Amino acid sequence: MTLDAMHWVWNHSQSKGNARIALLYVADQVRTPRCVVRLSYADFMEALNAPRSTVKAAVKAAVLSGELELQELGKGTRPSQYRLPKAVGYVRPSTSSGPDSDPLETHETTSSGPDSDPLSPNHDHASGPDSDPERAGFRPSSGPDSDPHSPTHSPSKHEGEPERQQQDDYGIPDAVRPLVDSMTASGVIVRWPFTGDQWFPLIALISKCGVPALVAYARRTADRTHVDSARYFMRGWSELPPKPAAGSPIHTPRPHLRAVGQSPEDRGIF
Repeated sequence: MTLDAMHWVWNHSQSKGNARIALLYVADQVRTPRCVVRLSYADFMEALNAPRSTVKAAVKAAVLSGELELQELGKGTRPSQYRLPKAVGYVRPSTSSGPDSDPLETHETTSSGPDSDPLSPNHDHASGPDSDPERAGFRPSSGPDSDPHSPTHSPSKHEGEPERQQQDDYGIPDAVRPLVDSMTASGVIVRWPFTGDQWFPLIALISKCGVPALVAYARRTADRTHVDSARYFMRGWSELPPKPAAGSPIHTPRPHLRAVGQSPEDRGIF
C-alpha cells in the first residue's frame, strides 16, 4: 500500500512545495488499503525539518486541495487521523522487469509465509529509515543479504567489468547526487546525514527550486559562517521561491546612473 500511495502522490498529485512533501510523508506511513494513518504535528515537523507554523500551513494546504482528509482530530496522546482519499484503491503500474515490479517484496512474501508481508497491517513493520530503502531511490548494497538477481545488481570485477567503488553512491539517492556533486565542486563540503525517508524533503526541494538555486544559497551562507552539515541549509532552502515557469521573461535591471554634479569629478574638482 505504501508504494502505491507514494506512486500516486509522485505522479498524480497537484500539490506543490511543502504541501506535496506533507502528502509524501503521509503516503510513506500508509499501511492499510484505506490509506489511513495517524500522525502528530511533531511527526510532520520531524519529517519536513520545519517549524510548527510551516507544517501547519503545509497540512492545511494539502487538506484544502482535497488530496488529504483530516478524519479525526488528535486528543491527548492520540494523534490526528488522516486519509489519502484519491490513493484508495490505486495500484501503481508494473512491468515484468522494471523497478516497479518490486521483486524483493515478492521474494520475501513467498519465502517467509503469508504473514511476512512487510506492508501488511498485521506485520510488525518498522517505521525507521531502513524499512524500505528502495522507496528513497537507494540501490541494494553488495553485502551478503543482497539479492544477486535484483535489477540494480552491479557486476563485480569477476564478471568482466572494472570494480566500481560503492555502487550505491554512498547511500545518496540518484535524485540528490547532482546537488551533492555541485555543492562539493563549488567548495561547500559538508556532511549529508540523511537516511531513509529523510531524503524526501530534500528531493522535493530539488524539484521545486532546482540545483543551481540551492547551490547558490549554500555558497552565500557558507561564505558567512562555518557549516558542517547539509541540514543547516534546509530551512533556508525551504523558503526559496520555486523555479520560474518555462518561457518566463528575464528582466535585466538597468545600471544605476549617478546624477551629474554629485561627485567631485562631475563638479570638476580633482
